[in-house]
Amino acid sequence: MPTSQTPDIQTLTNQINEMLAKFNMPGVDPAALVEEQSRNIETVMQATQVANKGAYDVAEKQLELFRAVSSQLLMMFADAGLAGKDRAELAKQAYELALNGSREITKMASKASEDAFAIARQRMTENFEQFHKAATLRRDT
Repeated sequence: MPTSQTPDIQTLTNQINEMLAKFNMPGVDPAALVEEQSRNIETVMQATQVANKGAYDVAEKQLELFRAVSSQLLMMFADAGLAGKDRAELAKQAYELALNGSREITKMASKASEDAFAIARQRMTENFEQFHKAATLRRDT
């Protein structure tokens, strides 16, 4: 999904192919080289999008949690006639809400990081497999 900040991959690919064709390097397929790098860039973009969405979701959850805990505490302070025992119960509920929310936020952040890293790890695995295959072919010839 090209945006004003995202370069058009196909245009860049064409430009790089033209540039590499001028060098005429034996044993190097410029189109394959560019295609691999294009896949690497797309993978980085995908992992970044996953990480950004995770960060947005965490920030959204933090705001939701802040509002809920603040509301709980405001009720406690707004009612001057509230008994000490009732105030303690409201404070306890706010604390538990914050604690449970923090755990959920931690899980969300961890999952977003894991998902983004899994995307990058998969691409790195593909690159290593391809490198190993190419090295094996060279050794056999």
